[in-house]
Amino acid sequence: MRASSLLSVITLLGLMLGGCTSLPDRETVASTSNEWLTRSGEAISAQGQRLAGLFGRDDAEQAALARERREERQALFDQPYIDPLTRYLEKHGEDPRYAEVLTDISQERDRRCAAVADEYAERPVSRETLARFRRGYLYSCPAEVNAFYSRVRQQEARRAAAAPAPDAVEMPAEPLAERDERVEEAVDRRQANDCYLLFTIRNLGKAREACRVPAEQDDPRAQRHMGSMAELAGEREEALRWYRRAVSNGDDQARERLEALTASPGDAGIEGTR
Repeated sequence: MRASSLLSVITLLGLMLGGCTSLPDRETVASTSNEWLTRSGEAISAQGQRLAGLFGRDDAEQAALARERREERQALFDQPYIDPLTRYLEKHGEDPRYAEVLTDISQERDRRCAAVADEYAERPVSRETLARFRRGYLYSCPAEVNAFYSRVRQQEARRAAAAPAPDAVEMPAEPLAERDERVEEAVDRRQANDCYLLFTIRNLGKAREACRVPAEQDDPRAQRHMGSMAELAGEREEALRWYRRAVSNGDDQARERLEALTASPGDAGIEGTR
């Protein structure tokens, strides 16, 4: 019995001593730790480089897009026509990524329309001149065409009221209507597009003025913008009023803002808009 116990003790001591000899020494532990730290540092560095590459690529793409937009702006400025500027503004007028060039292109379009108006101010005030003006510039410069329309109408009214003279200019059989529907539609379209553009470039003072008329005419985007500007100004009830009108005209983005504003306790919610 004692021999068996002694053998067990000797065996246990052997295992313990063998286990101790299998443990790494201090230098081995230090070397292994350094290798692990080195590999970890390399992995972190590689990940950092990958992330930097991703962000750098995003920055490069943004720079390339900005350069492309500036080239588009220059190409528009280099050609002599007005309508391409208007088409560009209508296409990108609600995209904040184009804000840098939209202001410049809008100002150039307005400058060219003003120059055309000055040119037509020197021409005969007649229906023939009006027809030419309307045919060439109604799309981009409707306000200027509308002003010339009013001049022609007023001149015809003055001539009709004057006493007839032997050498009087023969008047048209039908006087011009007080309003030209085609011209007014173009004016309304231009004002709505100006509303979208001014809101996009955050010229909120002019945007509020430009958006009011199309909003009153039930343009849902103009109504949403009016709501957004009222909300930014801290005019909660005014914002709710415009958002509700936009929702009633089918604007989903206005519904989201309305739900956010009416989420406070005690508010009636949006049931009244459905």
